[in-house]
Amino acid sequence: MNRVTKQLIASRLLSLANILPKDESRIVFYSTPDVSDNALVLFKYISDRTNEYELVWLLHNPNSPVRNILKEKYPEVKILPLYSLSGLKELLQAEFVITTDVLPITPHMGQRVIQLWHGLPGKKTGYEHPLGVRDLYLYMDRWTTDFVTTSELVVGAFVRQFMINPRKFRILGQPRNDALFDHLKDAKEVLSSILGWDVETYDHVVLYAPTYRYTSYLKDFQASVNVVESLFQKSFLDFLRRENVLLVIKPHKLVAEAVKSKIKGNSNVALLTDEPLQSHLFNINDIMGAFDIMITDYSSIFEDYILLERPIVFYLPDREALEQKSGFLLPYEFFAPGKKPETVENLKKALIEYMNDPQMDAEWRETVKNLLYEVGQDNKSSERVYKHLIKGVYG
Repeated sequence: MNRVTKQLIASRLLSLANILPKDESRIVFYSTPDVSDNALVLFKYISDRTNEYELVWLLHNPNSPVRNILKEKYPEVKILPLYSLSGLKELLQAEFVITTDVLPITPHMGQRVIQLWHGLPGKKTGYEHPLGVRDLYLYMDRWTTDFVTTSELVVGAFVRQFMINPRKFRILGQPRNDALFDHLKDAKEVLSSILGWDVETYDHVVLYAPTYRYTSYLKDFQASVNVVESLFQKSFLDFLRRENVLLVIKPHKLVAEAVKSKIKGNSNVALLTDEPLQSHLFNINDIMGAFDIMITDYSSIFEDYILLERPIVFYLPDREALEQKSGFLLPYEFFAPGKKPETVENLKKALIEYMNDPQMDAEWRETVKNLLYEVGQDNKSSERVYKHLIKGVYG
């Protein structure tokens, strides 16, 4: 039984329990990947500040290694599989359900389903998908009471994608960016610990975070590998050594497995996977401050990194194909505030220009940042979500 079928069946079962009273002291969390993203940072904030709630994590993968890590660091938390009787029971009983993905629960009897989502708008999806694919996004409005985001412009983009009632949006920031600001001073130290080498010995530390490619809405493994491997040509590796650059690649886990043998032993290229981050219960935002420049494509990760006011390079060797298969929700030429090389040679040129002048395009980045973030350019997003949506404090 696939994920879509499971969620639709779960939604039907849960909708039969409208009359059950809700427990106002119970908060249920769910994210994909398990125990990650905005939900994880908000969970930490609540757990570290109060014991008045019973906190529950529902796992998509009940055998996920992060289960044991979560239990070790937060022994009081209840951890259950989402698709189990006990997991569905928690969804029925909790007054607050916090998620970063589509979760099959129709809110009722005062229950709040708080959608934190897993980023700001990037590629087209939902009702905006160029291939007409809808998937579970058809149900987003029905399965949400509060959608947390960062600006009126972003609200409009999400309304186009998911057809959610605009009255459900709450401009409170992204909790995961609290971690970005909280770890600015020790980000390089933490990254050194995770990688097992001293990143301070390099003149420049660059993050390459490509998104996973799709073909007709199916994951395109080979295309995703190809775009990463395009950087393994000798001229680019020589460039990294010559400029004393550490390139940290954070790809999809399947891509990481495919390319790790090709960078093994290279002192200027490191592979960052989810496992060492999860072992600390970290997201990538916890160490984002360690990087001087970001290379990405159309991944929404740049919309977090832009808060650091540092250079961003948009490397898209397959831009034409991507525009046909998914496209960009916001006008790409403007809302991708940086150089847009489509070849490795031009990528090197862009990096050199930004390394020599980090303030190049700063005004452009500042303009886009302020359009994306009316709220959330600080480390108070979790506090705002907690106070406004859980405690009901609107002052």
